[in-house]
Amino acid sequence: MFGIILVIFIGLVLGSFATALAYRSPRNISIITKTRSECTSCKRELTFLDLVPLLSWVFLKGKCRSCKNNIGIQYPLIEIGTLLICLLFYFIYGLTFEYWALFMLAPILTAIISIDFEFQIIPDELNFAIFLLGIMCFISNSLLYASPLNFLIDNIAEPVGGLIIYGGGFALFRLIAMLIMKREPMGLGDIKFFAAAGIWLGVSLERLSLLMFVSGLSGVVLALIWKKITGEKEFPFGPSIILGFIVALCVYPLNY
Repeated sequence: MFGIILVIFIGLVLGSFATALAYRSPRNISIITKTRSECTSCKRELTFLDLVPLLSWVFLKGKCRSCKNNIGIQYPLIEIGTLLICLLFYFIYGLTFEYWALFMLAPILTAIISIDFEFQIIPDELNFAIFLLGIMCFISNSLLYASPLNFLIDNIAEPVGGLIIYGGGFALFRLIAMLIMKREPMGLGDIKFFAAAGIWLGVSLERLSLLMFVSGLSGVVLALIWKKITGEKEFPFGPSIILGFIVALCVYPLNY
């Protein structure tokens, strides 16, 4: 029970961080040098009472405490999404030293989903964060062994192979599809995401197959819904890839 309560707390805190990422990253606002969040309408710096995950939005009735302008529903949804991903990872992996980086993935993934829906881009810095967290997870696992260096040497083919297979494979697929279809089937941000995800997923054929199946199926559904609502043929593919990535991580848990 304590573990669940702790993960709920962690998930909500990371969810608040994810909302900052979702707003700042596509607008090139630093998450490091600019530490205080502010109202997007009146630019008033937000206080602790404005930043309590979920509760602030509920008690303020979705409005800024100062200017009374609406606060987008996407922000509490990002916080809830981050919490749910953290809980999912907890039930699959537990709270362990070697998999702490999994929980740090959650706010990045939910931020990407929000950004891709709004701007149809996946920022390079968020793809790099996924790549870096994958490397850190791999290194964390090595520290559990008597000889971390031997572990890294024996298992390095997994993340490197995954990077090559996912990044190179989907880049090649994109190129061939562009030659045949005369249009981009996916953006470069999607390719970079695949490459970063490959660090996590390794060379497992099962994970690759599941990722492609879930991404493809959910992508078709999303495309139909997107066209119905917006009338646009081009749709954000990132959310579908992320769904496939999460499912692959949970159905076939990491083994390194």
